[in-house]
Amino acid sequence: MKFYFKTCVCKKPIASRFFVRVHHKRKSILLILISLLSTSIFAQEASLRAIDLRSAITQTISMHPELRSFAIQNKVYSGYAQQAGIKSRPQIGFTIEDALGTGDHGGFKSAQSTLSISWLLDDDLVQHKVKTAKQYGSMVILEREVKALDLAAQTARYFVQVLVNKERLTLAKLSLKQAKNSFAAVNKRVTAGKSSLVDKLKSQAEVAKRELVVDDLTHEVDASKYQLFSQWIQKNSKNADNEQHKESKVIGSLLSLPLSDNSDFNSLFNKLTQTPSVNLFATKQRIAQSEIELARIETKPLWQFSTGLRRYEATDDFGLVAGVSIPFGEPNQNQGKIKALRASQSQLETESLALVHKLNTQLYILIEQLKHSSHVIHAVTINIIPILEQAFKEAEKAYSVGKYSYTEWMNTQQALLNAQSGLIAAYQNAHLNNIEIERLTGMSILTINKDKKEK
Repeated sequence: MKFYFKTCVCKKPIASRFFVRVHHKRKSILLILISLLSTSIFAQEASLRAIDLRSAITQTISMHPELRSFAIQNKVYSGYAQQAGIKSRPQIGFTIEDALGTGDHGGFKSAQSTLSISWLLDDDLVQHKVKTAKQYGSMVILEREVKALDLAAQTARYFVQVLVNKERLTLAKLSLKQAKNSFAAVNKRVTAGKSSLVDKLKSQAEVAKRELVVDDLTHEVDASKYQLFSQWIQKNSKNADNEQHKESKVIGSLLSLPLSDNSDFNSLFNKLTQTPSVNLFATKQRIAQSEIELARIETKPLWQFSTGLRRYEATDDFGLVAGVSIPFGEPNQNQGKIKALRASQSQLETESLALVHKLNTQLYILIEQLKHSSHVIHAVTINIIPILEQAFKEAEKAYSVGKYSYTEWMNTQQALLNAQSGLIAAYQNAHLNNIEIERLTGMSILTINKDKKEK
C-alpha cells in the first residue's frame, strides 16, 4: 500500500513568512511529507540513517508484529484445506459364518469366510469442504490488507508528527533568537534611561519561557521519532536498537500539498466499493454461500459400496460378493442451518451497504476538511502573515523611538508567532486528512491523476 501526495506550490514561499530578521536565511521553514515516488532511503549520511515516508511504511509492513500473525493464520487455514481434501478411507472386512456350530455345522467344516472391501462415495462432499476452507483462507488475506492499510496510515501519521515537531522546534528556536534580540534592544534602552527596568525584567522572563519551549519541543521530537520507529523496531527484539531513532534522520517536505480537483474526488467515491474492507464483506458472503452448499450436500445420502471374495469350506469353492448401502430418512436435516446461513448472508449484505454509506460520508467530510485546510493555508500565507510581518516591523520601529510600549511590541510579535504556528497546524491537518482519505479508499490521489492523464 502506498501513500502519494499531489504537489501544489504556493505563490509565495512559506519560508519567507516566519521571522522578519531571519527569513532570508532559509528557503523553507516548514517540512512535512515528501513524495512516495522516491526510492526507499536507508543510506548512511554522516553516520546517520536517513528514512523517508516510503521506507518507513515499507519497514512497518515487513516487520510489524500484527501483520506477522496473519501469516500464521494463513498456515492454519491452509492446513484446514489440506485436511478437508482427505477422503474417507476404504474399509477392509473379514467375516466367518456357519462355524463352531452343532451337527453338520460343527467346527469349520461348513464355514463360509468372506474378505471384503468397502468405500464411501464422498468426492462431492470433499470438494465442497476444500472450497469452503479456501474461502476462509482468502478472508485472512483481505483482513491482512485492511490491517496493512491501517498500519500504513498510522505510520504516515507518525511520520507527519515527527516533521511537524521538528518545524515547531525550528520555529521555537527562531522565536528564542528573536526574544534575545528583543532583550538586547530593551536592555539598551533601559541603560540609556529611555525604558523602565520592568520592561527589561519582562523581556528577560520571555527569553526564559522560550528556552523552556525549545527544551520541551526537543523532547517532543525525540518521543515522536521513537513512536515512529516503534512501528517496526520492537523493544523485546534481540537485535533491536532502542536508541536507533536518535541517530536516524527523518526526511520529508511540507512544500508538497495534497490537493486535487473534483473529478479526482469523484473517482475516489467510485472506488470505495473496491476497498479491502468492502471486499471483506463480499468474501464473507461467499463463505456463507459455500457453507450453504456444503450443508445441502451433507443432507444428500452418501452411497457406500462393498465387494469381496467368499470361500466355502464344505466344497472348497469361492464366490464373489457385492453390496451397496444407501442411507434413508428425513432429507431436510440441515434446513435450520441453511436458514441461519442465509440470514447471515443477508446481514452481511446489509452491513456491506451500510459500510459503503459510512465511507461515503467520511470521505465527503475529509475532502471538505482538506479543501478548508488548503483555504486556510492560502489565507494565512497571503493575507495574514504579510500584514503581521509589516505590523511587527512598525511596532519595532515605534518602540525604538519610544512611541510604543514593550507590551504592545510583544503582543504584535506574539500575533505573528501564533499565525506562523497556525500555518504549521494547517499543513498538518491537510496531510492528515489526505492520509485518512487514502486509508479509506486504499489508493492514491496522485495515482488517479496519473491514470486520468494517460487516458
